[in-house]
Amino acid sequence: MPLDWLDFLAWLISHLLNPAMVAWGVFSGLVWLRGGGWLAGLTGVVFYSLVPGVALLHLYRTGMIADVYLPERSQRARLLPLGVAWYFAGLVVLWLVKAPAPMLGAGCTFCGMALLVWQIDRFWKISIHATGVGGGLGIVLAAAGWSLWPLSLSLPLVMWARLRLQAHTPAQVWAGAILGGAASSLLLSLFFNA
Repeated sequence: MPLDWLDFLAWLISHLLNPAMVAWGVFSGLVWLRGGGWLAGLTGVVFYSLVPGVALLHLYRTGMIADVYLPERSQRARLLPLGVAWYFAGLVVLWLVKAPAPMLGAGCTFCGMALLVWQIDRFWKISIHATGVGGGLGIVLAAAGWSLWPLSLSLPLVMWARLRLQAHTPAQVWAGAILGGAASSLLLSLFFNA
């Protein structure tokens, strides 16, 4: 647990804006913003938020990993392929339940970002937090338009938090933010125009 209030704030932001919480917010938000699709929304929450979050907590509590955010690339290298496979399974289930195009786009975006992070992480540590928030913002703004622009403040907040906690370098958080934004823009252009 962090000792001073800025470290505590950074720790809290890191927990509130972790990839599983972002996915929860995105799929819940899409149900609310786009109407209907509650089964697809629930599928997204289960596959992209609940199961990955619970799995990481279990691995942490049993001592199999030292930190739920996997600071060591060696630990990330073992778990990222499993995450990609699970996200891909979620994408298949979204397709099977006939999810609306925006939710399929969200699933595809999270799956694509996870695949890119896994490949990048083989050589260099990139911020998964910044990637998740950047991609999540792209999804929500594509669905709602710029009326929800204040949510954009979450990206510099999570970047600051990861830097404050010395979990990443500036290059790693910027690369994550750019990757998340670019991947979501590219992948979502296929779905939101459908």
